[in-house]
Amino acid sequence: MTPVATRSDEAPLRVGWRVALAVFALAGLTGAVFRGIVASGTTLRLDLTNVRHAHSHLMYFGWATPALFALVAHRLPGLGGAPIARPGRLLVATFALALAAFPPFLLVGYGVVAVGPARLPLPMMLAGANVLAWYAFVALYVRARRDAPPPGARALLDAAVALLVLATLGAWGLPVLQIAGDGTHVALQSALTHLFLDAFSEGWFVLGVLALAAAEARADGRAVSDRVLRASAVAVALGVPFTFALAMPPALVPPTFAALARVGSGLVGAGLLTSVAALWRGAAPGWRVALALLALKAAAQVAVGTWPALAGVAGVRVLYLHAMLLGFVTLGLAAAARGAFGRAAVPGHAALVGTVGVLLASLVLLTPAGAALAPGGRATAVALAVGALGPPLVAAWMAARAR
Repeated sequence: MTPVATRSDEAPLRVGWRVALAVFALAGLTGAVFRGIVASGTTLRLDLTNVRHAHSHLMYFGWATPALFALVAHRLPGLGGAPIARPGRLLVATFALALAAFPPFLLVGYGVVAVGPARLPLPMMLAGANVLAWYAFVALYVRARRDAPPPGARALLDAAVALLVLATLGAWGLPVLQIAGDGTHVALQSALTHLFLDAFSEGWFVLGVLALAAAEARADGRAVSDRVLRASAVAVALGVPFTFALAMPPALVPPTFAALARVGSGLVGAGLLTSVAALWRGAAPGWRVALALLALKAAAQVAVGTWPALAGVAGVRVLYLHAMLLGFVTLGLAAAARGAFGRAAVPGHAALVGTVGVLLASLVLLTPAGAALAPGGRATAVALAVGALGPPLVAAWMAARAR
């Protein structure tokens, strides 16, 4: 018989899911404020770059990461692993540290804060404190996973956790360079920043959500090729450590590493497409929407691996990141929570899918193709601001109504 979490084990995970939805709403509203500032021209005494950093870091630290923690903890016993010990404590620490970093990022971004006679990179220091909670999860996961999960799901989860650890290397290096502050490490700082962001999003988030899809397929009795999932995990794990160079200024990237980045992008895209094909049959409608967006993201990576100039096209990277993180990761987490905790845990699921679709469609206006059809100027900025309001408002309602 497949082990399942008990009601007492599941209670903190359900609460963690609801809190994650509330944090998503806060982070999403911060993104809407960013768009509102652009549309209105009123700064609200906030720096746009800092608002963007606060939005993205809270989405990473306070939404997708603890939601993944809760859902992995729920699924692991059903994969033959042991229950993760005291998940409630881990989730409380993760949320507390994520929320503590939010105000400093909003006010000073990656800047420094005067603390007595010292000038400290407080936002980055608090971001570093978040890493401690991630290490705690990694330790609990390694202890609980044993060798029992089926090979496909285990490969995806193991690769996701390994890339989470890799991402922390970039996270630790940034405050060290900021404290040094001599301005001679521009290329290294850019590399560490994008290593953290890519390993975290392309690796930890994407493979983690894929693992949840594979776990749900197994729980539903659907046949999914473990060989395909293992191959996908290997391809992504090999490619992600190089793809970060594609987001760096080309002048800072040596030619050999630029070539490796293109190969890595193609590997990641091909690996993800194979997983989508393996998981598509029999998937619930919510999962199919998320997987379709992942397929588009993966196809874009294959294209960038072939024609790297595509990565520099105006507006394309913003659309790509939102298709991946808001499209696949967020909708995938919602589908996973629905499968794990039931429909009552994800009320308004269709509204979330719809508003995410509207937001992604609005971001097409930032690309050359969209700009050619859009009215441009303030009308476009207003459309982007209105589109950004939908997902956080729906998420706030979901958090209040979820059971």
